[in-house]
Amino acid sequence: MHQARDTMNRQTFQSPAWRALIWFLSWMAFGLLLVQSVTVTLDWWQNKRTDVGAWEWLWIGLLPVLVFVYFRFFSIFRPGCRACAPDADRRDGKTPKT
Repeated sequence: MHQARDTMNRQTFQSPAWRALIWFLSWMAFGLLLVQSVTVTLDWWQNKRTDVGAWEWLWIGLLPVLVFVYFRFFSIFRPGCRACAPDADRRDGKTPKT
């Protein structure tokens, strides 16, 4: 009984709709973290925050990590990105319609 339920749950979360929802929620969470970190860091840098506590130091310390994650996994500068490659070098083998 448990085996059938586990198989059903795995198949449910592997559907394209669930994967798209998970990617969307991950992007939204990452974006909110990045914006909050940039906001706190800029306020600290411009001396608008006089009382820098532990949470502010957490956001300031997370900024380089979040920027690294963005450039490594999500930007066009990531290794192996073929988004701007000529048509012959594209992985999917499809040529865009003009």
